[in-house]
Amino acid sequence: MLIEDRWPCPQCGNRRTVRWSERRFVCFHCRHHWEHEQAHAPSRPAPPRPDPPLPFCPTELERLLIYRDAVRAGFYTDALPV
Repeated sequence: MLIEDRWPCPQCGNRRTVRWSERRFVCFHCRHHWEHEQAHAPSRPAPPRPDPPLPFCPTELERLLIYRDAVRAGFYTDALPV
């Protein structure tokens, strides 16, 4: 028996639950019993999310690329002049 805060109760949402076995859980608050399928499932990496659409038009993107190249070349900097 383990006290866990990972799997909230599906009935009342309380996060304090008791794990009786590999997949069997009991809620401390409402005494609801349930089985959780993912409790012992191996974790898989999340699929990569696509990049959000850029809010810039093609002209603005070209301008940003020029600014980026200028910063890389040292024309613009955050350093204060001494």
